[in-house]
Amino acid sequence: MGLEKRTVKIIVIVLVVFLIIGGIVGLLLGLLLNQRYVELEVWPRSDDYNWDQPLIQFRASDPGTWQHWIRRINDFLSVYETNVPEEPARAPCSTRNRQEQQLRSPNCDNAMRMWAPCTIDNYYGYADGKPCVFLRLSHVHYWVPEPYNMSMPLHIPPEMPEHLKQIMRLRPAHQFGDYVWVTCEGEFNSDQENIGPISYIPAGLPPGFPTTRLHTADRIPRNARALPDRDPGPLVAVLFENPRRGVLINVECRIWSRDIYYDRSSRVGRARFELYVD
Repeated sequence: MGLEKRTVKIIVIVLVVFLIIGGIVGLLLGLLLNQRYVELEVWPRSDDYNWDQPLIQFRASDPGTWQHWIRRINDFLSVYETNVPEEPARAPCSTRNRQEQQLRSPNCDNAMRMWAPCTIDNYYGYADGKPCVFLRLSHVHYWVPEPYNMSMPLHIPPEMPEHLKQIMRLRPAHQFGDYVWVTCEGEFNSDQENIGPISYIPAGLPPGFPTTRLHTADRIPRNARALPDRDPGPLVAVLFENPRRGVLINVECRIWSRDIYYDRSSRVGRARFELYVD
């Protein structure tokens, strides 16, 4: 009888230990899932894409050096090609150059004007030495973002750029909806001197991803989180208006969300690439 009681006690103790360990593991996974899945993609990218050193290099005066970048951007944007009106358009609606006399619907023409000069009509700026890159969030199915919003009495990080704070003041979430904000800048001091002015396209919209268009964990059933999106996620184009020629420029882009902790040693919520305009 005593042995049976002792055995029961051991079993109970083992079960309690396993429950405690399981709870700790579950808590840690819950804290780390966001950091594990959220990724900021940069396009175009080469066949031998390397996250640590993704180089975009070309000479504006030599089409042979940038035509392959145009093809890669077109391949990337092809899933967005549509005549179905979207307001606002989540991406350029066509990868066919207007110079080729391709017919477009009025809705598509409006979308292309909204995304100019980051469209195929302008060769995405590469022919002028003013390249566009496209940013997109991926692996968001397990993520519930916690957007920054100036209308909420919560801490805004001091390192947030002033232009972003100003936009947040002008576009409060209760009127315009929440955004996962995005910014790009030179990675180091010398890069910040060489990168030149940056614009976010479409110019009339905030620099970021509207949460209403992100298929995050709070917007889809649990059993659908492993399935691909029917509609590709929204984009932000970054236009480099006058990067210094003949200099390698390290560029870092990052998203701003309360639950994403910025860390240069991590890939979570940030992306980097190198730009060299010959």
